Amino acid sequence: MLSQTGAPNGTRSTTTLMGMQWDVFPGVWQPNPGTRLFTSWLPFTDGGRLLEIGCAAGVTCVVAARSGCTRVVGLDIFPAATENTRRNAARHRVADRVEALTSDLFAELDDDDVFDLICSNPPLVMAPVSRRIDTATEQMVFDPGYELHRRFFREVGPHLAEGGRIYLLTSETLADPAGLQKLAADAGFTGRVHAREAIGIPAAVMGSTPAVAAAADESGIVRVDFTLLEFRRG
Repeated sequence: MLSQTGAPNGTRSTTTLMGMQWDVFPGVWQPNPGTRLFTSWLPFTDGGRLLEIGCAAGVTCVVAARSGCTRVVGLDIFPAATENTRRNAARHRVADRVEALTSDLFAELDDDDVFDLICSNPPLVMAPVSRRIDTATEQMVFDPGYELHRRFFREVGPHLAEGGRIYLLTSETLADPAGLQKLAADAGFTGRVHAREAIGIPAAVMGSTPAVAAAADESGIVRVDFTLLEFRRG
């Protein structure tokens, strides 16, 4: 499951995504089809300022810089991910436009750091508040009680430029987009679906749980949708 769906492995590797080669460091989330969808859906603009929360191997940051963004900042709570992002920015010759910082959400930003586009492919699976998080991989996958998402919307405001937009990846299959839009509304943001697409993942690599078994078709494939939500103030 883990290597196929994107979770980290223990060895340094190279992978291909979006027609480009990417170094992937041990312990860093592997670029995967969800990464491709997320990155390809984002509306990069020439001269734009982009912030990504959870930069992992740096795919989105690098593509943003290559697509015309003049300032790109990637934040990640895992030091290996920020190091990995810097490596791939250098590999693709955009290191002068990509900065990567080890940070718990926005903690390492200056108070006056603002961005036109703030995006995140966050821990996708909403879990009960009681769900224990014992490993780094679980921390990358599960968000018990949506507490990380709640913190995101409580803290993002000062860093969003006037007229700026927020993009978060979620899933009808694995998460709760409607609930996510409600908690965003409680923080003063209006959300809408920007893009959506479903892909097939073998149930065997997703774990033997009743929910997975119920979602699988006769061929043992689970259709997982990826939904990109856009948020604006007001």
